[in-house]
Amino acid sequence: MPGDATKVFPTCCKSCAYLKKERGVCGHDIDCDIRANEAVCPPWYWKSATTWPENFHEEVGGAYVKEMGTKILQRRLPDWEVVQCQRIEDAVLWEKYTAKRAQLRDKSVTCAHVEPETAESIQFSANTTLDHKVNEVWLLHGTSEEAAKAISRSNFMPSSGGCFGSGIYFADDAKKSTQYAKGRTDDDCKIMLLCRVTLGNVKVLPKGQDRTADRFADDPDVDSILGLTDTREFVVYDTSQIYPEYIMHYKESSKLT
Repeated sequence: MPGDATKVFPTCCKSCAYLKKERGVCGHDIDCDIRANEAVCPPWYWKSATTWPENFHEEVGGAYVKEMGTKILQRRLPDWEVVQCQRIEDAVLWEKYTAKRAQLRDKSVTCAHVEPETAESIQFSANTTLDHKVNEVWLLHGTSEEAAKAISRSNFMPSSGGCFGSGIYFADDAKKSTQYAKGRTDDDCKIMLLCRVTLGNVKVLPKGQDRTADRFADDPDVDSILGLTDTREFVVYDTSQIYPEYIMHYKESSKLT
């Protein structure tokens, strides 16, 4: 029920039992959410979770998400750190995302589980709320502050072309994503999104570019592609497979004051 955390999140799974004991809160893992409501409810750690299913859009900061973002970033960019991180809690985007995730779950994913590099830095609720059965992962996307704000309200627009044709591109390597991140003129901060992406059935391409790979967008057995160049590039065609959860503002440690 909106506004009543005990009714939204009863103590009923391992994750929830641990959190209840250690932190005095209830929080589901993904299997529990699927059993309860097909996992259409927002993650337990969202500020807006107890108001669901009311409409909401919140931008929430916090030290934990800043630390998590820095940990992911510094695997490949050790001299940079996240100075601000906002979690986007948007009811409309979440509803579209979970509906598509449930659709892929019902279709069943037959390809092998894909584990991006980001998985090594994701812990606790950020990991336990992922549906690994449909290859739900955390991926990075470098962008501008203006674009990030627009994406947080209305999601992505597919690019017109790239190494693997049209689509929405992500990486699991911050060094790759920072190539596309735009700096703010006032403080040199760059912007990178950390997104939930449900990859579903992944088509792994031979190493090298394939600018016609978007032909797989019409293949019912392919939900995303994994292209291999000097890094791994993940491409999806349906924006409802993406939830842009975090906006990370980051800069070189030497420029921090």
